[in-house]
Amino acid sequence: MFAIAALEHYCEAFPEKVQTLGWLLRPRRRHTLLSELGRVARPRSGAEGELLWAEREVSVLIEIALQVAEKQPSTKEGVAMVRALRRGSA
Repeated sequence: MFAIAALEHYCEAFPEKVQTLGWLLRPRRRHTLLSELGRVARPRSGAEGELLWAEREVSVLIEIALQVAEKQPSTKEGVAMVRALRRGSA
């Protein structure tokens, strides 16, 4: 859900990217890829249950999502791509 929220907010701010990122969200959500993308941002709960994340990690999520969406790989290839790109950005 974190990746969905991040991508939807990004698309609101940058409508020119809607068509590219829309591949991940419409006509049906690509849940497996979105789950893997969500791990990139490493969202976590704070001491009082609030959601925490770092701007840099969300930026990396967006960068990787754009690369994946442009290539439109199969789910298996997309997961491998996200994992490889995540390791490269760590």
